[in-house]
Amino acid sequence: MDAMKERIFQLLTLDYVAGRLLPAACIALVAFLAGRFAGRLARSLVRRLPRADVTVERLTGRTVSWCVWLFGAVAALGALGVDTKGVLAAFGALAIAVGLGLKDTLSNVAAGIEIIFLRPVAAGEFVSFQDMASARSAGTVERIGLFNTELRTPEGLFISVPNRVLLEEPILNYSRNPHRQIRLVFPIAYSDSIETGLRTLLALGEGEARRVPETPVEIFVDGLGDSAVNLALRVWVGKDDYWPALRDLTRGGKEALAAAGLTIPFPQRDVHVRREPAP
Repeated sequence: MDAMKERIFQLLTLDYVAGRLLPAACIALVAFLAGRFAGRLARSLVRRLPRADVTVERLTGRTVSWCVWLFGAVAALGALGVDTKGVLAAFGALAIAVGLGLKDTLSNVAAGIEIIFLRPVAAGEFVSFQDMASARSAGTVERIGLFNTELRTPEGLFISVPNRVLLEEPILNYSRNPHRQIRLVFPIAYSDSIETGLRTLLALGEGEARRVPETPVEIFVDGLGDSAVNLALRVWVGKDDYWPALRDLTRGGKEALAAAGLTIPFPQRDVHVRREPAP
């Protein structure tokens, strides 16, 4: 115990404090302040990019800050007289061990970086994807993290999706393009006039106030069903008007066809009963 105290007193001499401890503390303090400043500067620069969001800003700022702090820590250890080569080798071995143990987690991190920078989805967009239960899930993107992406379903449910799962299947992004096409099919009876039905649907589509003006309304015979002729209506609207316009056109189509004297028939089936002659 006395030898240890003597060693401590030897280390805390004026020469050691002035020559090593004080410079190391100054380097650590400067590195800490420089890391914070560099992180804020990186975030401000990323914020000026046209398609950068909050997730990209945070990731860039934290990455820059930690790089500066790590460099400062190595420099401070070197000022204390520590062999930094051994420290760097230990950090490398530790990184390899952690990487092997967290292979799946790191794959989520890699996928998260890909999502953040390639931007197949962004916060606030409504997307659907194939989940791990082989069922298609959909929701609004709330937050994109390094490990998982959080979504809110139309029912208000919370979904946390590992990033690698999100990128394994094609993603349907309903919010990325400014316009969406409404596709409706209205069946009419075989005895009804096809031309009257097409003219009625054309007037309905052209009268839709939310229709994109430069896009034409499409009407055509979509097919011949078992008990009806299927007439198709295609109308382009803004992405924010899709659901209200879809509901209004569905109701308006039924009412317009009925006002034109056309009918939407119920499914029908003709059954022919054959009687075998008595033996």
